[in-house]
Amino acid sequence: MTSTSKQSPVRLNLRIPPDERNQIDYFLSQHPHKWASANEFIRAAVGNYIAFLNGNYKIPDLEQQRLNQLIEGFHGLSSTIGSLESVLISGFESLMHVTRGSNYLLDQSMHEDREL
Repeated sequence: MTSTSKQSPVRLNLRIPPDERNQIDYFLSQHPHKWASANEFIRAAVGNYIAFLNGNYKIPDLEQQRLNQLIEGFHGLSSTIGSLESVLISGFESLMHVTRGSNYLLDQSMHEDREL
């Protein structure tokens, strides 16, 4: 058996409900320049569905732009949260220093100065 670069098509019978056939016909009438027949359309649809299930598909430009926008937003939020964290920590440390303070009654050097 010899191998050829172009394989001959294999016949496959397909039964679909009439409303799905009407949808295919309507779609083909709206896009006559893409597919010459329903057979070509169904072959392309099956190929695209298999590629989709395998995760091998292109993301449209608008979806890609929105995804990039969301990623940039997450990076911005991450840096903002880091800044807020450092401000909050330094604020609590300042508050602890203020409330702890120094007590002049317990400071030994102050007592020694007053005794003189």
